[in-house]
Amino acid sequence: MISFTILSIEEIEAEVLKEKGNIQNFPKAIDFPFPEQYKRVVTLIKTTEIASEAILYNAVEAANENQEFVLKDYWCFAGNGQGDRWFLDKNGTVFFYNHDYDETLEPMNISFEQWLQVAFVIRQLDLYFDEHDDISEPVRQRFYKALDAIHPELSEIYPFTV
Repeated sequence: MISFTILSIEEIEAEVLKEKGNIQNFPKAIDFPFPEQYKRVVTLIKTTEIASEAILYNAVEAANENQEFVLKDYWCFAGNGQGDRWFLDKNGTVFFYNHDYDETLEPMNISFEQWLQVAFVIRQLDLYFDEHDDISEPVRQRFYKALDAIHPELSEIYPFTV
């Protein structure tokens, strides 16, 4: 049985920064109040697939992604390869955009740092699924419990079915 581990931000940063890219700053014309942690990480990485539902864009790719959206109060920082996106608002809160629905942004009520923790919990679920080819109800419940440990009631608004 799997036990999900919620990594510290330091552990996550060490993992994400293992494969450093060339330092890429945001274009000077971009005026958005990025959380410092976000700015620091994405200027040092290549675009990185953390988990099946979490592809973190580097600074340049994020800037390119945001040219597609006319949402001046939001910043697209990640996707999932299926057309869904993750956004930050100007307060540093994460929102989810599901391309299949009415194009509204759903508040996740978490910060960028908490999103990173969620991404690494999803990664653990992905690895479990790859090995077992099934997600039993007890594993599903442990996954949701890990999400709720990151932020209360996160499992209720988590946008994917497990």
